[in-house]
Amino acid sequence: MTEALSRYQALSARLARGGDLVGDSLEVIGDVLRRGERLGSQGVEEALRSLGRGEVEAWLRARSSEALQPALLRAAEEAVEVALGEDAAEAELWRGSALEGLSARDRAESAARAMTAWESLHGPLEGEAARMRTDFLEGLGRLDDALRPRARWFIPLNPQRRVERDLLDESERSRAWWYGERADCDDLLATLGHRPASPSAHLDACPLCREDLARSGVVEAPPRRHLDADALWRFDMGLMSEEEREQVEAHTRKCLDCAQAVLALEEGEAAIEEVLEEDELPGPGARPSRAPAPLRRPGAARHPEHREVLEERREFRVVLVRERQRARLLVQPLTGRAVTAAVFLTPGKPSLKPQQGPEGLQFELGLAGGRAAHLTVQVGSEVLERDFSF
Repeated sequence: MTEALSRYQALSARLARGGDLVGDSLEVIGDVLRRGERLGSQGVEEALRSLGRGEVEAWLRARSSEALQPALLRAAEEAVEVALGEDAAEAELWRGSALEGLSARDRAESAARAMTAWESLHGPLEGEAARMRTDFLEGLGRLDDALRPRARWFIPLNPQRRVERDLLDESERSRAWWYGERADCDDLLATLGHRPASPSAHLDACPLCREDLARSGVVEAPPRRHLDADALWRFDMGLMSEEEREQVEAHTRKCLDCAQAVLALEEGEAAIEEVLEEDELPGPGARPSRAPAPLRRPGAARHPEHREVLEERREFRVVLVRERQRARLLVQPLTGRAVTAAVFLTPGKPSLKPQQGPEGLQFELGLAGGRAAHLTVQVGSEVLERDFSF
């Protein structure tokens, strides 16, 4: 707290001295405005009056709220490294870098606050400058709508986040989700790591933490398949009646988990037969034959992979591809504009690394069946956030 307060007090002193603030004027003024209960307001109005219209417009031209999303996503990955790291020095490096990502969002908020105060003194921005201001503020709103529900990513930074939250004026704290949201949920991280016999008082009282724990339970103990081991064995050995086979066929059209289990049986048999053919050995003639039309995942008889369009917009398309026992996600640009995307398999864990291919960005999801992930896609000012199963 002392270190952070001293940093902001130094900014306040710059304003009081009337020092040169070119380049970061709005951020410095806003930082002091948003912490006025502790820092006072000396020099703030003078700094706002000395800030010319051209300087505000130049700041808007040089900034983009869209650039903050990758910074915050990167901060989330680095925050996870803080929790997972065993080396204290390395964890400290990750912590400092992650906090810088949160600070970038906070400085943008300070600039927005300072612009409001500046317009109250000088009059509203006009023309192109007004449009840039509106775009900037709306971009911040979209960013917050997309990432605020994922604030649990930053729980490993909670001691430092609480310090920054408590330095803000009371009226500012509810907006600063990057510092305040889930800032008291430390017990969630400890519980996920150790699974105590009984939850803490915080976990009992926090619905968000209870929801996160419920989600993690599904990951650690995935639901059982509807086709048990005996049914799979009987199907694989060709011992099911025609009626039973039809029931299995109907079930696997609706249940991807069971369809993947059946497909795995077929692929295992194909691999064995391939090896036997290469070795010029006779095939397994003693094995009972299955039905003439072997059960496959819906569409697999015509296509080696199954594609499902999860989202299609003017700028991009998101396609889930299931192939064999694995799945991958494609984010395909539909125009010439740049597309960025991130996929998170587990809340609070690092995102998957995309590969650039002929069809666009590709994410290898791994084994398919009963699993879930979260996707973020951004093209210009358009942002998509959604969960999906594979």
